[in-house]
Amino acid sequence: STSHPEPEFLDVDEDTSSMSSSTHGRRLATLDYPNLRMTANFDYMQATDAYINYFQNSLIPPILSFFQAALKVKYPVTTTIKLATSYKTICGVTTPQSLYTGIATDFLIFFNTFEPTNGGSGSVTVASSYACYLATGTKRPLIANTKVNPDVLVDASNNILLHEKNMYLIMHEMTHTLGFAQSLYKYFLDDNGNFRTGHIKNGTLGDGTSLVLDVPPLTQRLRTFFGCPTLEGAYMENSGSAQTAGDHFERRHFMFEAMTSGLIYQQSYSPFTLALLEGPGWYVANYSMAD
Repeated sequence: STSHPEPEFLDVDEDTSSMSSSTHGRRLATLDYPNLRMTANFDYMQATDAYINYFQNSLIPPILSFFQAALKVKYPVTTTIKLATSYKTICGVTTPQSLYTGIATDFLIFFNTFEPTNGGSGSVTVASSYACYLATGTKRPLIANTKVNPDVLVDASNNILLHEKNMYLIMHEMTHTLGFAQSLYKYFLDDNGNFRTGHIKNGTLGDGTSLVLDVPPLTQRLRTFFGCPTLEGAYMENSGSAQTAGDHFERRHFMFEAMTSGLIYQQSYSPFTLALLEGPGWYVANYSMAD
């Protein structure tokens, strides 16, 4: 991963009717919320026609379908995501004309490519993702950017196992942009639409410390799973770069979880990841979609 800029804020018309300072009148039934609408943009990918065709028509559509089925949005955009013509660039690319006229969606994600970047240890960046714009009101991510390295995430049209691995990599990256990112934890909302406090903690892990994320949907499931009613929350990765530590589950606790750091075969997009995405207060998860 590479360094990410802090997201900016964008005024949009959001349905905030479920926000309340008390439970009176608050919408509690998940069926009241619509499924998350997602729009992908592939205009800035620099690769062969065959690769772009694989990416746009085989790899991404089932992933978008998964997230749209797995997540309902509490604060949908009621009109469009629209930018003034003064926004010449967005997420590092030239602003597409469609954003000047407005896109009827809840979440817009740019997919593009970059040249391989070798680190000092000879490592190669596989992908990089970040949320570019958040809603001014709820701070929910609205526009995001995911870059991939075509030399590593290759066309897997004829290799079903590699195709599955590619799918989990993109799901991993999109999960970061939807809310699983240390830069976004501070914007998490409680059930009443107020900014959550006290949910970012420090815990002891071995000889060091670890960021612990304590949001009710996730903490409750972890306590049940581990049989530990006093568990503080989810222990996050405490080693690696600034884009690794704190932004992934600790692998010693979540061995094959898709949101640990590093891509492996036989991953699981588990109920814990969906619970973390429900934790910000922006979405309601459909746990039947979990592995």
